[in-house]
Amino acid sequence: MHPVLFKIGTFEVRSFGVVMIVAFMLSVWLAQKRAPKFGISKAQIGDMAFWSILAGVFGARILFIVQEWSYFAAHPDKLLTLRFEGLTSFGGLIFGLGAALLWAKKKGIPARNLLDAVAPAFLVGHLIGRVGCLFNGCCFGGVCPVGTFGAIHVEGDSLLHYPAQVYDSLMNLLGLGIVLFLERRVRFKPGQVTGLVIALHGLARFVYEFWRAGTDEQVRQGLASSTYWFTKPFPITQAQAMAAALILLGGLMYAFSSRRKALAPPAEDLAVA
Repeated sequence: MHPVLFKIGTFEVRSFGVVMIVAFMLSVWLAQKRAPKFGISKAQIGDMAFWSILAGVFGARILFIVQEWSYFAAHPDKLLTLRFEGLTSFGGLIFGLGAALLWAKKKGIPARNLLDAVAPAFLVGHLIGRVGCLFNGCCFGGVCPVGTFGAIHVEGDSLLHYPAQVYDSLMNLLGLGIVLFLERRVRFKPGQVTGLVIALHGLARFVYEFWRAGTDEQVRQGLASSTYWFTKPFPITQAQAMAAALILLGGLMYAFSSRRKALAPPAEDLAVA
């Protein structure tokens, strides 16, 4: 873990912030590369990305504050921060998606076309962002047996932990590969790519939670940020409940979009170079 890359005087350049900037840049690059197929210009993607990323960061912070309100109510001085920390990916997804849809409506661009163009780029941003979590020392897994491949040490804890951030990143990379592979061979209809991305991301997040530290005791010790809503008959974390909703939403979107007219045949030059 290397939360601070270097300092300029007293100013800390943090690894998570640097990684997130890289994630944003590569996500926008992929979205712009895909955009022409969906009747959207690269300049329009750049404009949309600005507002969507801004709203996403804001939403990620807001939802984190809501989830941890008992802490922030006692420490109101911690509400505002200029660092890329205290964020939740679900908040970023909800607010970023909302901003993108509002932008599409204002510009008169079909929402499904826009979402299909940028949906795989979301996976790129997320999988790179998890690398930032690894450097930052957050979102790690529960205690694992000695000899577990890739096991990591967590600051303030002598036990080994699953590198859950890496697992989540790899699962989203696999999801991205599946989507790009199928796009070369399937004539998707408007909305189906988005539905597939949402479902695959939800599945990855649901599985990731099995590795991630998530008991109430671990939360009290500062070792996790996921808590359980249910313990019987099946333990489900807050994040897993939301992930299950994403899987359902993505599946429904894919199914209902099948009634629409297919786009032009998939182009061979749309895979990541």
